[in-house]
Amino acid sequence: MDVAVPPDCFRDLRLDDIVAAVCESHPDETVMRLFYRPLREVTAVEYRRQVFRDLERATVRRPVTGFTDAMAITRSQLRQAEWVQHRWQRQGWFVHAAATFCNAVTALHDSLTDADLCARGLRNIATYVAEYVASETFRTLAADARAVLAELGEVRYTVHIHDRRVRVSKYVGQPDYSHDAQSLFERFSSEIDREYRVPIKDDAEMNPVEQRVLECVAKLYPGPFADLEQFFRRHQHFIEPTVSRFDCEIRFYLTYLAFVERFTAAGVSFSYPKVTDTPGTLSAETACDLALAIKTEGEQTALVGNTFHLSGAERVLVVTGPNQGGKTTFARTIGQCAYLASLGCPVPATGAAFMLPDAIYTHFDRQETLATPHGKLHDELVRIRDILSRATAASLIIMNESFSSTTVSDALQIGTDIIRRIIEKDSTAVYVSFLDELTRADPACVSMVGEVAADDPTRRTFTFTRRPADGLAYAAALATKHGLTYAILRQRITS
Repeated sequence: MDVAVPPDCFRDLRLDDIVAAVCESHPDETVMRLFYRPLREVTAVEYRRQVFRDLERATVRRPVTGFTDAMAITRSQLRQAEWVQHRWQRQGWFVHAAATFCNAVTALHDSLTDADLCARGLRNIATYVAEYVASETFRTLAADARAVLAELGEVRYTVHIHDRRVRVSKYVGQPDYSHDAQSLFERFSSEIDREYRVPIKDDAEMNPVEQRVLECVAKLYPGPFADLEQFFRRHQHFIEPTVSRFDCEIRFYLTYLAFVERFTAAGVSFSYPKVTDTPGTLSAETACDLALAIKTEGEQTALVGNTFHLSGAERVLVVTGPNQGGKTTFARTIGQCAYLASLGCPVPATGAAFMLPDAIYTHFDRQETLATPHGKLHDELVRIRDILSRATAASLIIMNESFSSTTVSDALQIGTDIIRRIIEKDSTAVYVSFLDELTRADPACVSMVGEVAADDPTRRTFTFTRRPADGLAYAAALATKHGLTYAILRQRITS
């Protein structure tokens, strides 16, 4: 699978919105790709969780963030070196990038040496960086960069402009007239009502005059520029691959932690879920939909958290309730939490436990288009057949309002057959439906019912309760509210 492509479940679960929000302050495709690669081993999840916990401490997070910021500057300087045309300017950007890299690695080594690290991943990188900083390769790179920059820092020259001629010469103590000129004209500054100064465009690329001046300076000081060119040729690939990989991967943790803090401040609770290989493990306390949190950010809207769990032989949560009662949001919440747990990330719940899925399959309603000439029902059946052919005991399947385009009897028959197939495979599923009968399709099914306000059945609470489904309760409550029950109507007729 191409790791640059998000899993198929992303759109249905609104995980694409979540990842976009996580990475919006530091958009980077290499970081986003890590969100497309769920982990397949519980030990890998625990490894990543330890890193998250270490980074929650400011004494660890602050220097690591400083390192990633410096690496971002290094990459920016290298891009400038690739973009500019003049060789001396290109090589100048290059040596500055190398110096920034060396300073970043040295600072990281110093900070990790003093940090009390618990995560095995961070302890390993601390050991590796210590060995790299002590290596001949790094010491030579750092020394060469310092020497070249020191030589260039000693270059002094003067530019004499007369008519259309520009002459460049070494600086040998010629007087500096800039202070005298500034003092001379300073008394006129209070009398100037109009701004006559022309802004000078500061492009990264030098103009032709600047290029010729630099070439003249290089001829005046051949030694430092020869050393600059030698450095450029000698250290073409100075960024150490393991250090570069650490920079990429640690930004995954930093961006997600920043996202968590952003929504913790808004009232969303996060926790580290227990992740297990045991099929059917699916539970959370007061879990909420992160995509909805992003959408309503800044509004005075309290998110509703829901609790759910499967245990023992239970395999399928069948979610029913009134229309517009939050069933899709509830199903999406479960899928989001399960996916984020498989990344080793904190999830939006006060507590949770999930099996580590080999895949999360979604079967959400699709609008009929010209691309589905055989009809919507045919397309839905083809999609669910493909899902069931690939699903295993480690798979999580989330179905939302499937087969609503057919008759009630057909939807009930199809839904019952699918649930039984899911249970036969020992897969775990969430099935959102308007059919209460599906909650009784098999003993492995658990009914979750969307509630309405006790005093007003037209008001949805967006909470879900584990109890037997009884859709008639809503109809009876509505009839009572509006005076349309059998007893009330009969009394009216006879009176």
